[in-house]
Amino acid sequence: METKPELVTLTIMKTLLLEKRKYGFLILCFLITFSSCKKENLPTKPIPGPFQVSSTITNEIEKGAGTFTLTIEGSTNGWWITLPDNVQWYSVERRYGSGTVTQKLSIKANDTGLQRTGWVKINSTSSEEVTINFKQKAL
Repeated sequence: METKPELVTLTIMKTLLLEKRKYGFLILCFLITFSSCKKENLPTKPIPGPFQVSSTITNEIEKGAGTFTLTIEGSTNGWWITLPDNVQWYSVERRYGSGTVTQKLSIKANDTGLQRTGWVKINSTSSEEVTINFKQKAL
């Protein structure tokens, strides 16, 4: 059986075209894969700044009502304040925030006849905490 040269040429051309498509597809997949893996320029992670608390609250407070200041220097930190459960004789203006804030701590007059103790705890998102303890005189 004799094959015609035209058929052989046609078969070779089809084979070459299929091979070109196969390699072209592989090259396209390769280019897509490597172009999608480029490094992104993401912003750097924030670093917690310094955290400090200062106040005008003294260890012993007179029995009369008073207002004291509580300065929270939070810089890049968020912060929140906790008080004892159901405390009704003192309060703070704000329980949470961020940055640097000066706020009031209001204490009611002590007419119970007994000395009372209290505390204010300030926590930061950088896991630091400051507790301010105080006593209010009865007489």
